[in-house]
Amino acid sequence: MKENFMEQQSKMAHPGEDALARAFSSFQEASESLSRKYAGLERRISELSRELRDRDRALASQGQFLETILKSLPTGVLVLTPGGQVLWSNPQVEKWLSPDDGELLNLLRKWGIWPISERIDPLAVSCKGRSLLIEISRVADDEERSSGYVLIVNDVTRLREMEEEVARDRRLRDMGEMVAMIAHDLRNPLGSIELFSSLLARDAGIRGGQALEGIRSSVTSMDRLIGNLLFHTRLPKISPAPFPVKDLLDRLSLDCSRIGVMRERAGGPAVSFSVQSSSSFVVEGDEELLYHAVFNLVTNAFQACFDAGGGSITLSAERSKSAGAIFSVRDNGPGIPRELKEKIFDPFFTTRTKGTGLGLPIVLKIILAHNGLLKIDSNENGSCFIIQLPGPGESLERTSGDIWSGQILEEEFK
Repeated sequence: MKENFMEQQSKMAHPGEDALARAFSSFQEASESLSRKYAGLERRISELSRELRDRDRALASQGQFLETILKSLPTGVLVLTPGGQVLWSNPQVEKWLSPDDGELLNLLRKWGIWPISERIDPLAVSCKGRSLLIEISRVADDEERSSGYVLIVNDVTRLREMEEEVARDRRLRDMGEMVAMIAHDLRNPLGSIELFSSLLARDAGIRGGQALEGIRSSVTSMDRLIGNLLFHTRLPKISPAPFPVKDLLDRLSLDCSRIGVMRERAGGPAVSFSVQSSSSFVVEGDEELLYHAVFNLVTNAFQACFDAGGGSITLSAERSKSAGAIFSVRDNGPGIPRELKEKIFDPFFTTRTKGTGLGLPIVLKIILAHNGLLKIDSNENGSCFIIQLPGPGESLERTSGDIWSGQILEEEFK
């Protein structure tokens, strides 16, 4: 009885202790709950940070992959600010254009692209010997304000060459049909003239015989011209067979040397002619047609040197790595004038009074019939015509620098 009374007195004497204990217990529970939530928050933050890093790495990887793709494109890509500064460019556009800000803007102004107008149409331009097609896209932000421009640049040089080749072949085909008809109609009366002049020569005196011989010579010359016309109007049919290059060079050496000797005896300027060959080898082709092609090139070289008052010509031949052949005819004449470079392969174009303008077009046809290439290096120090014939089973790839539709390279002589 006494103990119960004492307990009651004790409880009544310390009423705040229970409240403090309860408060402390509640605080402890809240603290533990807060610690658990904080730990959970830390885990969540750690998870989010890890996810963010993973996404950053994925975005960086995607960005690198996209940049790799853009750098690997055969198309040029250029990104400009609204003010014309270069933000980014891939190697292809750097090869075709100059990505330096000032120089690029000067080019864009020259082409009428900069400042960029509201209407943006594709533009064809020429730069560093290439035909380029430039397409421009405006980059806009969320409020449709311009934040820059993307220029897509495509090299259409080969396409332009193909278009020119098709147009040229169409013109030549139409011209060829007309020339073939005229040549056929001319050859019949020429044959009659030659026949009757031969009959008259039997009964004519000395003076009459000389006149008739002049007629026959003129007929022969006209017949040769008609033959060249007919040859040019159709792709020559070649009869390929293996032959020693040395045999071809020996013939050319003998016949071409006579050109210089005869001209010098007639009071013309001195022109030296030499033949070089690294080794004796066999090549497959039509020997007669190839002789005709190389002889024509050497004849042109002689004429260029004669016009320059003298000079030297070198004919060389070497075996290519693919077992084909490379012939070159080099002279130190005046070179080909810039304004004529696009015309020298046009039929009937000539700068000489007695020229027919069929020499180089026929050479080109012969080389193409052999699936070969004809290249020209020319400047004020002279010209070098290079014939490249393929080896067995080889297909020579034509590039923008190759002569196949009336174009010419400009390179310094080494």
